Amino acid sequence: MFPNSLESYFSQLKKINPAAFTVVEPRIVRESPGLTNLANLSRNEFTSEGRGANYLDSIQLSLLARSEGVMDLLGKMHPNGRDGLCSSLIICDLLAGDGYVNKVAHRLLGPARCPIFINSDISQFMVEHCIRDGLFAVWQSATDPFWIRDGSVDGVLMAYGTHHIPRAQRATAVRAAARILRPGGTLVLHDFEEGSPTARWFADVVSTHSVTPHDYPHFTAGEVLDLFAAAQFDEVTVQRITDPFVFHAGDEESALHLLGEYVVKMYGLEKLRSDRQRVLALLDEYFGIVVTRTSHGEFEARVARNALVGSGRRV
Repeated sequence: MFPNSLESYFSQLKKINPAAFTVVEPRIVRESPGLTNLANLSRNEFTSEGRGANYLDSIQLSLLARSEGVMDLLGKMHPNGRDGLCSSLIICDLLAGDGYVNKVAHRLLGPARCPIFINSDISQFMVEHCIRDGLFAVWQSATDPFWIRDGSVDGVLMAYGTHHIPRAQRATAVRAAARILRPGGTLVLHDFEEGSPTARWFADVVSTHSVTPHDYPHFTAGEVLDLFAAAQFDEVTVQRITDPFVFHAGDEESALHLLGEYVVKMYGLEKLRSDRQRVLALLDEYFGIVVTRTSHGEFEARVARNALVGSGRRV
């Protein structure tokens, strides 16, 4: 992707979204040692050799499967909640993947209210997919967001993969988020709590049946509070939210089939690909699957994951 084509990459980003490009400092990017480190850091599980392609397939299957949790997180970016979200708000998603949060926000809020997103990820594979989809995206680590000017964004999101940041580097990542936030800006940090059903799902099911191992320590509420305090955030809160998978279909069997297919793709559960009933049984064991009939006559299959969310205001 770079450094050989850095200037053309700048030009491409500016064309995609001129307002987003105002947060980029080209001189610092050119001079940053972060560029030379990215090739090695990018070799994580979210590549074409790992489960990156499977993950992208899950998004294609259902963009809105996780939208309830996404919109809850975005609502924490503004004092007025979701009502405060608007097209002038600049949010840097430091673990953006293929721009999933950006895509959900655009779909549900519409272009008139969707914030400007700086999609950022350590996986070159994911950043390239963002760009192909017409999203503004930069290749960098959450611990070193060297593309972004000091005090230039209204919100920073660290979600859906925060546990991938090594525990020893998490304080660095939170301080980095504070650096790029404007005074009064908000950091929202999301993870699945250590010891929770979702953390155990990763340790027991994903690590055993996925194409890639998944042995990462998750966050605790105390750790989140300590990280925000060390970076001198104000008005810090830590709470638990419901961050479910939700699928709708004309009958119960179809709704459950979609759920099973999505989970296999999202987590790269290749060893269970031909045994969807086993996947559904595991989901029910770890979370409980609830199937209901909606007021519109559809069937809804829901898996309620609970997530830990910390938020704070930069002083």
